[in-house]
Amino acid sequence: MKRRILWTAAMVASVSLVSPSWAKTLPTATEMFNQMGFGINIGNTMEVPGNPTGWGNKFPTEAYIDSVKAAGFSTIRIPCAWDSHAKDGAINQSWMDSVQTVVDMCMRAGLVTILNIHWDGGWLEGNLSDDKKDEVNAKQKSYWTQIATHFKNYNENLLFASANEPATTDENYKHETEILMTYHQTFVDAVRATGGNNESRTLIIQGPSTSVDRSCEVMPVDKLPKDKIENRLMVEVHYYDPYTYTLMNEPADWGAIVQPQYYWGTGDNLATGDDVVYNCGYNAWANAMGDPCTGDRMDDQFGKMKTTFVDKGVPVIIGEFGANDRVGVLTGDKYTKHRKGRLEYYDYLMNSAKKNKVVPIAWDTGHEGENNMTIIRRQSEPDGSIFDMEVLNIMRKAYGLGDYVNTGITHIENFVDGGTEVIAVRNGGATSSFGSVNLRREGTMLYATGNIKLFDTNGNMLRSGSTELSLQGLHQGVYIAKSGSKLLKVNMR
Repeated sequence: MKRRILWTAAMVASVSLVSPSWAKTLPTATEMFNQMGFGINIGNTMEVPGNPTGWGNKFPTEAYIDSVKAAGFSTIRIPCAWDSHAKDGAINQSWMDSVQTVVDMCMRAGLVTILNIHWDGGWLEGNLSDDKKDEVNAKQKSYWTQIATHFKNYNENLLFASANEPATTDENYKHETEILMTYHQTFVDAVRATGGNNESRTLIIQGPSTSVDRSCEVMPVDKLPKDKIENRLMVEVHYYDPYTYTLMNEPADWGAIVQPQYYWGTGDNLATGDDVVYNCGYNAWANAMGDPCTGDRMDDQFGKMKTTFVDKGVPVIIGEFGANDRVGVLTGDKYTKHRKGRLEYYDYLMNSAKKNKVVPIAWDTGHEGENNMTIIRRQSEPDGSIFDMEVLNIMRKAYGLGDYVNTGITHIENFVDGGTEVIAVRNGGATSSFGSVNLRREGTMLYATGNIKLFDTNGNMLRSGSTELSLQGLHQGVYIAKSGSKLLKVNMR
């Protein structure tokens, strides 16, 4: 009979983990910031509730992750679901293994890797209320204890992020932020209690609604969670400003009909005639935000984060930003004008982020049609090729890099420090690993020195065997093999 550990809140509270002798003191948050450059999200994938392929993307491949590094990105953010992969408080082990496969590929590519708890039905970020506080805190403690324990041997390039976009309301955001801070404190305490490298790992705290203004107003440095070690916290906000330009796709009635805005900037970037209603800043709602349709707004917002946090020793990440490309929505000269303004939007944002010492991390869902923000290709071939070269080169230029040329990357194998975990990642025809790996694939067979289990990426065990296991009859796709603590990603082509 399979034995399963159920992590209840009471059990988690009773766990006492002592830091082993191999644990290191990891770099400070500011030292980590200096390595992070600019980044990208693996969007609409690992955060999809229950199924990472449910929103149109395949399971991340090593070719894609390596392409991220080759493109000049230094940071990658993995939005991740956990609640929909848990039962009775216990995260499905095969899901943990699947997440580890993606983390390992990112770490092996030499990327600073941010792993979070994402929306996943809104169990945390939709419940900033007194009646839900105890229930959410119990889950937050349980999940982060399990996640942090699993990854506690990983080196400083793995960062944990408490949540995603905690949703506060206009009417009650101050009290909701007080509740949110208990969730963040639970996160910090849970991670630190697991010991090992987690005692000094950099952790990321999300502002209310990941809003710049609310974060600066009600979550300044002295309101951040208490930590047992100094200088290991970062703050996260998101930037889709103005919404009417970056994300809005359909007209809305906000007391008056407000149209999506397609044109950003000034001068010949803007439409004339009947199309002026689609100019960013045309309507009073947008103008009330302080001219969000030129770079002045970005400088103001990022400057606030610098003054409130960065200058006080707390680095900041812009965990998501972007503006929809209206390809297909607009054609001809209209699209040309839109495209020009959008490129200027990215250019100004990247330079403002660098000037104000915040890390910009682009939102990228892999979608290639209307209203996309995709930079690196995932939904068509060749996997990992550049989808939007102009945007990529703008991002590179802001950080002193020339136009993109793929010169390849060097893999890093020693990203686990002092632990007994051994990771193997298979891509194509070869297995790369470090440590004494005893799980391998030869053709249509898996071999190990112990029992082997094979899972799909949703965490369902498909078959098992003792020391050897056949792969014959499997459909094309990605699978996870496990033997003891050893993992192997299996690509069936």
